[in-house]
Amino acid sequence: MNTRLAKQARQLNMRNGGPNCPIPPIVLMTDDQRLPDPRPAITGLPRRSIVIFRHYGLGTADRGKLAYNVRRLCRKHDHLCLIANDLALALKLDADGVHFPEYRIQKTPHIFGQVPDGMLVTSACHSIKTLRRLSMLAPWQLPNGVLISPVFPTQSHPGQPGMSFQLFLQCAALCQSIGLAPIALGGIKTNNVENLQRSAVASLAGIGFSAK
Repeated sequence: MNTRLAKQARQLNMRNGGPNCPIPPIVLMTDDQRLPDPRPAITGLPRRSIVIFRHYGLGTADRGKLAYNVRRLCRKHDHLCLIANDLALALKLDADGVHFPEYRIQKTPHIFGQVPDGMLVTSACHSIKTLRRLSMLAPWQLPNGVLISPVFPTQSHPGQPGMSFQLFLQCAALCQSIGLAPIALGGIKTNNVENLQRSAVASLAGIGFSAK
């Protein structure tokens, strides 16, 4: 991984997350299209990063097999492994936590309360409306961190702009005020990460940047 980007992430994490931040500076999102084999990227991550295993396009058996290998590799390199949108698989693999897409906040918010104590929980967020909905949940239903996206234009959604930067700043600040770690996701590169220095962001997430 790019050392300059990793350094910027550490600085943000120390300043905005503090020594007890549950989310480390770097979060790698796996993706069956852009990162079909995530294992090389995982080995290149800074120690004690998070890997969120998605690979939604795989069949149940193949997804379970790859998730097992990713979980084992994370443990070998001292990373945390979260399974996306599949609490049962996360429990089966003894993963460190689970990640939920944004629609879960709207449709099944009770799912957050079903995650056992001690497991990390993250959730996606694409609007300030979602964060306001989160703020109304009971404390035991809240995730540890929220991935706010897209911060900048991204390859995952070609031709689409990121959210306005002012809105992003508002989302990150609201997230922090609720007591959740704000995680920036979407198009983050060495030439634009400086723009995040005045935000409340505690961690950086991505697909492409972690594979380099």
